[in-house]
Order: sequence, then structure tokens, then C-alpha cells
Amino acid sequence: MTGATAQAAMVESQAIQCEFSNSTGRPWLEVTPLTSSTPVGSILWQRPVALITNYKYGGSSGNQGHELVSAGHWTAGTPLPDAIAPTNISGIGFKIAVSSSDGIVRDITQSPKPVTLEKNLIRYDPSAGQNQRSLMVTNYMQSLILMVPPSQLPSGELRVQRVDGSSGLMLYAVDLLKDVANLGAQVTIPTDNMPLGICRKPYPLMGPAIINMGGGGEVVIPNTCVVESYRTIPVKLGRFSLADFPKVGSTSSPVPFRIELSQCALNAKPQITFTDKVAGHTDPSVLNLTASPNSAKGFGIVMINDLNQQRIKYDGTLYDMQRVGDSAIIPLRAGYIRTGSDAELKVGDADGAAEFTFTFP
Repeated sequence: MTGATAQAAMVESQAIQCEFSNSTGRPWLEVTPLTSSTPVGSILWQRPVALITNYKYGGSSGNQGHELVSAGHWTAGTPLPDAIAPTNISGIGFKIAVSSSDGIVRDITQSPKPVTLEKNLIRYDPSAGQNQRSLMVTNYMQSLILMVPPSQLPSGELRVQRVDGSSGLMLYAVDLLKDVANLGAQVTIPTDNMPLGICRKPYPLMGPAIINMGGGGEVVIPNTCVVESYRTIPVKLGRFSLADFPKVGSTSSPVPFRIELSQCALNAKPQITFTDKVAGHTDPSVLNLTASPNSAKGFGIVMINDLNQQRIKYDGTLYDMQRVGDSAIIPLRAGYIRTGSDAELKVGDADGAAEFTFTFP
């Protein structure tokens, strides 16, 4: 005996009662840090937005195939060279593109008619009934682009909140006969409404709504410097005898060094924090010695911030760095300090290590 599985043919249908849902956008992510050497045209920040079109089936359309088409364009108004719109921050532009199902990424441009960005066949399984709902996903990508040399950006905080100008972003979800619309080609939006409720859904966006599409929100672009994350700074503090530290609190001659960042953006105001790599502080301003069988005991290391003449603390305290041209520095001095009583002292290796972290408020 042989067996076979019966499978009902899919029914051609139409999309009705279209509604947009845009709550699935991801957060903005930094692509290229803004430093003094960031090239014009760099993508600074970017985020994907999966815009969803929800719809119902409008019953059988017989032998006529239909597609739900996602289309869009920038409307007439402010000219948008290279499909880049101005934002409220002079020198930072906004671009939006679509990753279509044919594998091509298409910039949304300023065109007389909307351009087809995505399309799906409208068919349903008759065994489930035509009242089932479905959806189409259009995958957008928003980008913030550097349009001028970093030195020409406005002073102060760079908070991108809206797209400026009189050109708006107009998106559509529309039901069309199969193959009337071609990906990447302009399409005419029909004005009829038959059958009742057929998908003819516009989605106009202006100003902050464009930036906020999919729940993105405003973007604060930090002015940063070049940070060499692999860099270590060895500081040799010298060799000393116990006699050089006659009492608790005695220190050795300090050794100067500095931490420096390069290629800082014009408005960068870097700060630095320090963390002791050896846990267990009794004094947050004393760096512990690395433990080993040959380690000295009763000693620690102190660092002095030459910008304020105070000891560095290893507890998350933020320290401003000094801007010098397109660099930022913090000048420091390090030396040993006696922390133990006579009975606690032991000669030996006196090594310590601190990690430093930069922030760009």
C-alpha cells in the first residue's frame, strides 16, 4: 500500500485593513568614533528598523495574483544630495536605506513617485480560513553621516533630535496586482478603495518622527579621541632600602609620567578613572602591591595628579584630562609609600598595576 499527503492549494487574495507597527527598531550603535581625523562621509551611528505592515486577507481574488508592496521616497522640498537629509546638527546628515529581499540595499531617494522597496505575495491557506491575519516586514537602516570636517561641527553637545528641512519621508503599504511593481522602480499609488478597505496605507514622517521611527529616539554623538586599547605604560619607580622609609607615610622620590590621547575632536572633553588590579583596599588612594612569594610587604604605590596636586583614587573617581591641541593628557607622578609598622615590613619585589578607563561626556 502507498500513502499520500493531501495539501490544499493556496488561495490568491488581497491585502486589506493595513496597519503599520514600528516598535521593533533596535538602539542606535556607534559605527565610527568622532575624532579630529574622522573622514567626511563616515557613518557615525546606525540602527536597523524592521517596519511591520499588518493586514487581513480580503477573500479570494480568483486567478489574479496580488502583492503587498512597500514603497517610499523623500518628498519634494529641501534638496537632498546623495539621498542625505540635514539634521538639527549642522554637518551631520541622515540617510535611510532598505535591505530588500533580492539582496540589494537601496537608498530612499527624493523622487517624483515612491520606489518599490519590498513586496510579498498575498495568499492564504483555505483550511485556516480567510480571517487570519498576516504581516510583511520591511528592513530599514538609518545612518547618521559626517558631512563636514570634524573641526567645522558646532561647539557643545551634539544631540541629533530631528531631520531638518521641508522634505518629508513618505512610506506606503499598497496592494497591487502581481508584477505591477518591480523592486527598485517607481510605482503609482492607486486611488481606488475596492474591495472596501484594500491596502492603500500612507505613512508620512517629518522632523523628529523620522529619527524616532521604530522607537529610536535622539542620538548624542560624543566627541572622542583615539584610544589605543592595547597600550601599557611601564613606570620604573627605582630600588630603595627600608631606611629610605623611616615611618608610616614616608614616600620615595616620585617618577613623572603621563597618559595621553591623540586626534581628539574639537569639543572632546575626556575623563579618566583608575582601578587597582589587586583587590582589597584599606586606603582608596594607595595602589596595592602584586602578591607573590617574593613580594615586599608594608608598602604601596601612590600616584599624584599634577593637574590638581592630589592623590589619584582607585574607586571610580573621574579625573578631567587637559586638552593640548588635538591631544588630551593627564600628567602624573608615582612613587612608593610606607603603609605598615616596623613588624609588618619586608623587603622584596614591589610591583603594582592599575587599569585606566576613558569616558567622553
